[in-house]
Amino acid sequence: MATGGGRSTPSSGGTEVAPPEVRPPSPLKLGDENGAGGTAITLASAQSGTSFDLRNMRRTDTTARLKRNPLYGAGVMGSVACRAPRPSTQPAAMYSYLNAVTGCLDRAWAGKFAQARATFLAPRRVYWNRPGRGPCGTYPSSGAAAYYCPSNRGMYIGLTHVIRQSGDVDPAENHVPYLAVLAHEYGHHVQSMAGIGGAWWWEVANRSKSAQDAHSRRAELQAQCLSGIFVRAVRTPLAVTADRWQSLLRTDYGRGDDQNGLGKRDHGNGDHYAGWLNQGWKYSRLAYCNTWSVPSSYVS
Repeated sequence: MATGGGRSTPSSGGTEVAPPEVRPPSPLKLGDENGAGGTAITLASAQSGTSFDLRNMRRTDTTARLKRNPLYGAGVMGSVACRAPRPSTQPAAMYSYLNAVTGCLDRAWAGKFAQARATFLAPRRVYWNRPGRGPCGTYPSSGAAAYYCPSNRGMYIGLTHVIRQSGDVDPAENHVPYLAVLAHEYGHHVQSMAGIGGAWWWEVANRSKSAQDAHSRRAELQAQCLSGIFVRAVRTPLAVTADRWQSLLRTDYGRGDDQNGLGKRDHGNGDHYAGWLNQGWKYSRLAYCNTWSVPSSYVS
């Protein structure tokens, strides 16, 4: 569930290429704001008032975890107060920035899980400057500046590696690409705590590579959507301007499977990779990030 190191859409003759036209599915045919396809969602432990660990499930629960997750009923993520120091190409500055924003992510998502009456644990932060090894393998990982490891709830981000994999965008001039990468990996943690991460792999672990890639695309595009929700929630305190947002959409379009030259089909094409990010930004509503209930043509 790593973030692919795609390339930006190239320009020719020094002329700036306009961001791709992003047409996210709207309104995604999800029925009412609480459900998918008109099916109401029941908040976890609504009767007892106690929290429920959504990671605990039976094999027969996987479809419900994916398509009718209680988290989808937590509504809109409103504005989130967030203060972070300006990052730079210096590892110490990037470390301080990532830690500060992760604290904002912790508070924002803990609030949503509380609304869903579901258990939430913050992720472990592994923001590294030297190669190492964790439960999910060695880092840096080929083609990935950042990844989430569900085995230890770890978010792994290379302090300088992420800059190289993001086209060497100067974080002091534009921090938004790094904000989005962080929010995307945190989106995978949200999926893990909501039982979505375990459910989708359980469904396809013994199936074909094609079936696994299809579920991986839905997971990655949902993480994109969750990232868009958070970036919008902090757009005012972290100065996410319209120009910076459009630049990010253009960059993420270039990360799509059909654009990045990696020859894989596990993250979604450029239109959808940018489109689901914009979907989260546009609606700020968790139910509209339900990639598991939409036709395959929306997650190709």
